[in-house]
Amino acid sequence: MKIGFIGTGNVGGALAKALGSKGHSIYLGTRDLQSEDVLNLKNQIGPNTSIHPINEIPSKADVIILATPWRISEGLVKSLADQMSNKILIDCTNPLKTDLSGLEIGHTSSGGEVLQMAAPGAKVFKAFNTTGFNIMESPVLESRKAVMFFCGDDKESRHIVQDLIKDVGFESIDAGPLSAARLLEPFALLWISSAYKFGLGRDFAFSLIRRKN
Repeated sequence: MKIGFIGTGNVGGALAKALGSKGHSIYLGTRDLQSEDVLNLKNQIGPNTSIHPINEIPSKADVIILATPWRISEGLVKSLADQMSNKILIDCTNPLKTDLSGLEIGHTSSGGEVLQMAAPGAKVFKAFNTTGFNIMESPVLESRKAVMFFCGDDKESRHIVQDLIKDVGFESIDAGPLSAARLLEPFALLWISSAYKFGLGRDFAFSLIRRKN
């Protein structure tokens, strides 16, 4: 599958490496085509990877993964909205306050829904937002897969998002329509707060335990 990345930092880089290792074609979007970090990332992923200006990513990719800081995400998506029509857009962002004390959007809407409004023709899914990039690099802890919930409104594309989550190495759980991002974004804040404020550190993840009859 052709997967484009807008945002190639810690989260985008971890996902690009994981999905590139599964044979997907990776398109890295950047403002600086000579960025040393992006060139190094391309070399780490391998020959199925190319670097392009951000505004070219939607035309090249079947799936676009957005891993940018929240403060620029809505404007960026809006500027590319026409090109994102009928594309799957996986939103990895969280509308965090700058001091990590809470969310800028919540309860009656979500960052995912804001981005859907910014690009009405895109098939927006929320995923890869509820844990740290280090867990994305290695999502199996003590022989158990970390869980990754996803949500979105487009029924025909759900299996594609679910398969990509599995390719990264997570247990993939469908959380329903895009409005469920109102749950997943606070869930992300729980991981962030636990990691940075409540002493757990970054090397933990959430998982599901099922009762066996």
